[in-house]
Amino acid sequence: MKIILFAGGSGTRFWPISRNKYPKQFIPLINNKSTIARLLDDLSEWYGWNQIYVPTTELLAALVKNNFPSLPLNHIITEPVRRDLAPAVGLAMITLAKHGAGSEPTTILWSDGYIGNKSNFKKALSVAESFIKKDPNKLLFLGEKPAYPNENLGWIKKGKIINKDNGLIIYEKAGFVYRPKLEDAKQWFEKDTHLWNPGYFVTTPNFIIDQYKTHQPEMYQQLMTIQKALDTDQESDVLAKIYPSMESISFDDAILEKMDDNLSLVLGGEYNWADPGTLYALKQFLQENEDDNVTKGLVYNFQTKDSLVYNFVKKQIVTTIGLDGYIVVNTPDAVLVCHKNQIPTIKAMLKEFENTELEKFL
Repeated sequence: MKIILFAGGSGTRFWPISRNKYPKQFIPLINNKSTIARLLDDLSEWYGWNQIYVPTTELLAALVKNNFPSLPLNHIITEPVRRDLAPAVGLAMITLAKHGAGSEPTTILWSDGYIGNKSNFKKALSVAESFIKKDPNKLLFLGEKPAYPNENLGWIKKGKIINKDNGLIIYEKAGFVYRPKLEDAKQWFEKDTHLWNPGYFVTTPNFIIDQYKTHQPEMYQQLMTIQKALDTDQESDVLAKIYPSMESISFDDAILEKMDDNLSLVLGGEYNWADPGTLYALKQFLQENEDDNVTKGLVYNFQTKDSLVYNFVKKQIVTTIGLDGYIVVNTPDAVLVCHKNQIPTIKAMLKEFENTELEKFL
């Protein structure tokens, strides 16, 4: 089985820890190890480096190369510019097809996720691989049994049972909702009708390429032009010309939302998956109790609770008094003080840095 581990995100919701040139997936935030390193350690042990591909941006390609020297150089799929995930997934799929793996079961993963139960995840990948080998014209989501009613994730409704294998169940995908109302999430959690959607799935490159041909014909033609140039002396020039002109659209909007429902299924598993996608989500992931403070570096909190306080400047102390539900991050060139309810606005704030003298801090 082939593995595609996407590592091109900028991690703006983790600013100022995460920066364009060194985003969160490369930062050792959990047990002194980055999420991408954790995943690649396991995946390389299970499948070998020759089965793994890492799409990333031109800005981060050297970071991938230097951190993971065992990864074959031609398995680092470099996007010349960031154009959202529909072009990125398409580029990855045509690359695998060009390398002769178009009909192989292929797992798509994201490098900023955390998998706590490795053995369960490995078993799920094995079951998914077997299923896609038998039915290569399907897309099989790897669902996670919900741990609580989370309104900040995507949820997949379980349909009728299609297959059982090694204690795992594959269901029809009966619906998908992104960031539901909390009341709905509570009901689904209590009735066990849905699974969390980490965004992981197993399919074949040829099947996904066919979906581009059906639902994104213009992008498909652009991808075919790029594919002809791959592994030739024209590759760089063609990529630089075509890729920036591709529509910047998510893979969900371009493909997944348009696919026939009977072409996608969901496997239910328990991987102890987590997506600490914001600084407060990281605090929740690391805390033992809700009112706990999570700290790093030289920090002193006085009558402060439910806060994350990170200090990356060794010769400074960061002190807080009476904070409740705050994020405080001190780095050598930037400081963030933000209430947990305002975290969604970090991205909007950073947008205003672009094309100004503040852009160097991104």
